[in-house]
Amino acid sequence: MRIRAIVNGVCFYTTSTAIKRHTVCDFSNQNIAMAQVYDQMGPNNGFATTITLYDNKMNHVRYDIQLDKV
Repeated sequence: MRIRAIVNGVCFYTTSTAIKRHTVCDFSNQNIAMAQVYDQMGPNNGFATTITLYDNKMNHVRYDIQLDKV
């Protein structure tokens, strides 16, 4: 399934398979955040939320993510 993603204001298209396999981008934290939002989306056509994770230096990294089915 094709997914339109907006992450911190940057829009791009990906697939649900890439999100589930954590292969959307080069940053592992962003892949984890997108997978969490995709799981929360469930059967809905779209979902948006903010996810906060820690990076390797224990700093907070905030991701504003919006996913929509296309």
